[in-house]
Amino acid sequence: MSPLFRYFLLPHIEIQEQRKMLFWLLLWLSTGFASAADFDENAPLNHYQWIGSHNSYKRALPDSVYQLLSLKNTNKANQLNYAHLSLNEQLSLGLRQLEIDVVNDPSGNQYQQVELASRLNENWLSAHEVKQLAKPGFKVMHIPHVDVMTHCATLKVCLKQLNAWSASHPEHFPIVVMMNAKETQPDFLKSNKPVLFDEAAFASLDEAIRSGLPGRLVTPDDIRGNAKSLQSVITNNGWPSVKALRGKFIFLFDGNEKQLDRYTQGQNNLKGRSMFASFEPGHPSAAIMIRNNPINQQQDIRQLVESGYLVRTRADANLSASNEQKALQRDAAFQSGAQLISTDFYSQSPQAKRTQYSVHFEQGRLMRTNPINY
Repeated sequence: MSPLFRYFLLPHIEIQEQRKMLFWLLLWLSTGFASAADFDENAPLNHYQWIGSHNSYKRALPDSVYQLLSLKNTNKANQLNYAHLSLNEQLSLGLRQLEIDVVNDPSGNQYQQVELASRLNENWLSAHEVKQLAKPGFKVMHIPHVDVMTHCATLKVCLKQLNAWSASHPEHFPIVVMMNAKETQPDFLKSNKPVLFDEAAFASLDEAIRSGLPGRLVTPDDIRGNAKSLQSVITNNGWPSVKALRGKFIFLFDGNEKQLDRYTQGQNNLKGRSMFASFEPGHPSAAIMIRNNPINQQQDIRQLVESGYLVRTRADANLSASNEQKALQRDAAFQSGAQLISTDFYSQSPQAKRTQYSVHFEQGRLMRTNPINY
């Protein structure tokens, strides 16, 4: 008998027990586990694998832009030819890893007039989006003035959507959000280049994340506690259980070396920070790693997973690849043991429907126990 039937056939049980059973039912429905019995909430977070999306905020390029870019470089145009459902829809499908790119716009008025749209004599943005983008703050986009269509024009709006969904699903599996700080744009653009993220900008970014997800954020300080380093906690004690992290968000900063130095302000412990960051093993703040090539980095990923780290990898990266080629990378990602597996091809995505190719575990699941840890 399914958990759904069992739940509704037991009206005599106490309210607390009903709530507990309802939690397991919702978990079963939202993550794709065959049954609630497959899921051990007392297991550490790193003992699971789950699928998420790449550049989760992204809407499709306008057709005119795709055609223009295709004239110059078809392959590069194809790399931008993807889109996603809204953040709410992705989370409701069971995806538990997202990615958001931001540009720093402390003075405002840098991104509400999209240069490529102006060149094509087109209007891509709604009046509401233009108003949002004119204000100071962190703006969400893939490529400034080129690939700018999003489900949430500002980080504040994205976080508001995430917070609202979480409030409606308070017992959800922890959600990992990877952040990229964009500081470049194509050379052919005449618009002002993105403002660099200095230490003050990173402090503002941290505050935006904290205030946007009040009471729902797991920080490096939370995991480190009184220990000397994050790495010692992760490699000796391990990650907290899923039960302890229910209803929470974990942010991972995917920064380059210079950005990481600015983010840590020369310190090594991420004290007071909102985000974890991808440091190499041996670094005091090493806890979550990014290894995006599961074929070439298979052994490296396995060793990191066996050491207790969380690892993010990609099930696909080349949108021009054949379905067979994409499947090779997908299978390598699954076999590597990397917990966070990012894709553009979850089953309901536009490109999955277009190509008849999708990324999921057995029986359509989006989460499973980790073959390396379990």
